[in-house]
Amino acid sequence: MKADLINPFLAAAFDILERMGKTRAARGQLSLASSPVRGDEVNVAVGVTGDLLGQVIFCMAERTATQLASNMLMGLPVIALDELAKSAVSEFSNMVTGNAVGELGNRDIICSVTPPAIFVGKEVTVSAKDLSFLVIPLQTELGDVKIYIALREANG
Repeated sequence: MKADLINPFLAAAFDILERMGKTRAARGQLSLASSPVRGDEVNVAVGVTGDLLGQVIFCMAERTATQLASNMLMGLPVIALDELAKSAVSEFSNMVTGNAVGELGNRDIICSVTPPAIFVGKEVTVSAKDLSFLVIPLQTELGDVKIYIALREANG
């Protein structure tokens, strides 16, 4: 996967984490993972369609998700991963992917995102048919967030 396709996702993640999540992120070592990948306790998948096809999956511990949700909800206490918290974490994932796709559009790579789908559980695995994932680990004071990106060109 080309760096010029990944950088918008990284920039969007840093921006949304800082503005909405009220935390800064540090990027860990990038790696590749073959499908299927093992998620974390909270996983949000956002599909990408158009000039690029694939999935972007955000994985985090439940504690990280509840803290992120609380920050996104302007400090509202979030004790458990209830429907409001799930909605906030899904919206975080949607905003990151949407902003990245918007930046790609500025480069004449036209894509859309599908509504986010959240999966909660300890044994979640996610597949992307015939694609490998680029894994972007982010460390924040809220906890770690891993972003798995599996994209290919629609005509390729």
